[in-house]
Amino acid sequence: MDTYWNHNTAFHDELITDAKLRGGRVLDIGCGDGLLLQRLAPFVQQVIGIDPDNTAIELAQTRLAAIENVALMNGDFLALPIPNQEERYATVICVATLHHMDLRSALQNMRQVLAPGGRLLIIGLADDKSWMDLLFSGLVLLPIRIMDRFHGGASNPNVRITAPKETIKEIRQVAQEMLPGAKVRRRFYFRYSLSWDKPLE
Repeated sequence: MDTYWNHNTAFHDELITDAKLRGGRVLDIGCGDGLLLQRLAPFVQQVIGIDPDNTAIELAQTRLAAIENVALMNGDFLALPIPNQEERYATVICVATLHHMDLRSALQNMRQVLAPGGRLLIIGLADDKSWMDLLFSGLVLLPIRIMDRFHGGASNPNVRITAPKETIKEIRQVAQEMLPGAKVRRRFYFRYSLSWDKPLE
């Protein structure tokens, strides 16, 4: 299956480079059609993708059919049992998916499935409510349109669309409460990134 570019895949290289540092098992929450899993597979021990959308999982199965170190789960991440210590993940990745879930519940589960010393990597969408949010989004609009044209347009596979509810300030506050030391910052393409290293227990 073909690769494509959009405002989410623009961060794939960054995520892959980070995950390669730890190797091991990687969980991609909201894996969609499996493009990130396909790109991660050569660099880690195992990649596991979970997505509640039946069509997305079917596309991922087709894309990943020839790759041995990939597993797929069709279901709700928040309903996923917490794995035992040996089965927890060195890296947990979540791209444009967190806003589909309850923020606190999702971050709590991500923290629990992550192995000690592992890293959580989120690329997310936030709501624009304050003048600062609107100003930042306005300033990057033209550069983003230029980059879209440079890449031949942003391709968006058939995925469920949900508007974000929390602002980046609200996300940062909840993250600091639940994931002390988490780094949340605004990014290009109307995205933010969140990274957190789980302490060694």
